[in-house]
Amino acid sequence: MDQGIAALLGATVGVLGTVSASAMSGWSSRQQIRAQATVDHAQWRRQARRDAYSAFLAPAHETRNALKRAARALIDGAEVEEAHRQLQAAHDTLGQAQAAWSALAVEGPDSVEQAANSVKTALHSMHTTLLAWCDSPAHPHNVKFVERHAVEVTSVSERITGFTTAARAALDEATLAVDTSKK
Repeated sequence: MDQGIAALLGATVGVLGTVSASAMSGWSSRQQIRAQATVDHAQWRRQARRDAYSAFLAPAHETRNALKRAARALIDGAEVEEAHRQLQAAHDTLGQAQAAWSALAVEGPDSVEQAANSVKTALHSMHTTLLAWCDSPAHPHNVKFVERHAVEVTSVSERITGFTTAARAALDEATLAVDTSKK
């Protein structure tokens, strides 16, 4: 074999090797960038959900606590004005929970949105019961409203726990998705 042909063949192999290595390196870099973008997006999505869940949970707790204080004031009998103040506070924080629920409904998933809607509905029912209790003629001693309120307190607590469980599960799924995409 002629030295010129050998040199040309060697140069051709070298160029092809360099081009192949460059192409593989570029493909590998693109794959790493895509993988990192997927992880970053999943983390951003998880953070957005966590923020939406927290933004709903805080006013839901505040509403429940205001409603409990209103009921205590009604049971005391002489605290009607305090009951009305607490009912107004509950109405305001229930509005905040409703607004937060809207963002939460967009973030999803459906299981968390449904659990949040269940909390919202139970709080509204509890608020309505206490308003009716305030308007009843013998409000401090109205056993029907006292019993109904006791059932609603339990229902609200169970629904808040259900929401928290659903939210935690959704966030854990998002974390699992991020962890598996890193592998």
